[in-house]
Amino acid sequence: MDKNFERLLATLSIVPVNAALSTTEIQRRLSTRGLAVSHRTVQRDLESLATAFGIICDTRSKPYGWRWPKGKARLSMPGMEWPEALSFRLLQDYLSGLLPASVSQHLEPYFVQARETLGAHFKSAPIQCWPDKVRVIGAQPGLIAPRIKRQVHAMVSEALLAEQQLEIAYRAIGGTQSRSHRIHPLGLVLEGNVLYLVASFYDYDEPRQLAMHRIEKAVRLEARCEAPAGFSLARFVDEGGFGCGGDTLITLDATWHEWAGDHLLQAQLSVDQQAEPLADGVVRIRATVRHTERLAWWLMSFGARVEVHGPRGLRKQVADGHRAAAERYESKKRSRTANRAHARSNGG
Repeated sequence: MDKNFERLLATLSIVPVNAALSTTEIQRRLSTRGLAVSHRTVQRDLESLATAFGIICDTRSKPYGWRWPKGKARLSMPGMEWPEALSFRLLQDYLSGLLPASVSQHLEPYFVQARETLGAHFKSAPIQCWPDKVRVIGAQPGLIAPRIKRQVHAMVSEALLAEQQLEIAYRAIGGTQSRSHRIHPLGLVLEGNVLYLVASFYDYDEPRQLAMHRIEKAVRLEARCEAPAGFSLARFVDEGGFGCGGDTLITLDATWHEWAGDHLLQAQLSVDQQAEPLADGVVRIRATVRHTERLAWWLMSFGARVEVHGPRGLRKQVADGHRAAAERYESKKRSRTANRAHARSNGG
């Protein structure tokens, strides 16, 4: 393949839609892809691509930046066929709420083109009706994804790709002001609809979880990122990060009431799961699972409709959680009763 063609195609893919990148930054990002060229070459390429593809130079502030016009896809897809159009339509309908705001904005031109393609070319085709024939039901109430600054998302992504350190301004939960930190970015994890950056702080090896929407500013540094010895993002999650993993396997023994366990007859907890129907709407489940915080949260979410029989420690953890919740409700009830009695005694 012609090296110039590869470089020009990479340049087009780097130019953003909703922001502007300077020639120097585009040159740097080309370098991370193994395309080291001079600043002047990149400038000439951008000027040629502006004529051929319509990218524009934003001169409202310095340094000048290059971007695609609003509403125009980064790479034109005039031949978008129905499989691509349908995929973008379903992605927008069912997954856009789980994407960071910056990613959804980046994909918006493709969503528009997909709707236009389906509407203009497949009006009478059965595929046009497919989105009306499917629905996705979430396991929790719909939550609004927190907004991530575009500059932050772009800078973090590029630092991860180039394996470089970051200087960030981070506002901790409950905090009113951000603090500056130098970090080693290690990976991104999407939990529900919140995007997290897993990183180690400068001179500290222990990985931390940083909510991307609480990063106020990010600056990529020239220094190389140094991951803790033997670090693996998958292992970090599997061994307990985000409350997901853990090394301890237990035999969960629990009874679900009021048909709350019916879904476990369709999607099992483990390959060795055993289900014992006890009565209408009552089923006892035994399965080998990992003992994690998420397991306890999940069991408590069923309230009175599940009873954990074992292991004993898990039964106590769930029972203690329910007792604490019941006590909060009862204390408020006693407080209201006492207030009414006090009002009556005072002629209220």
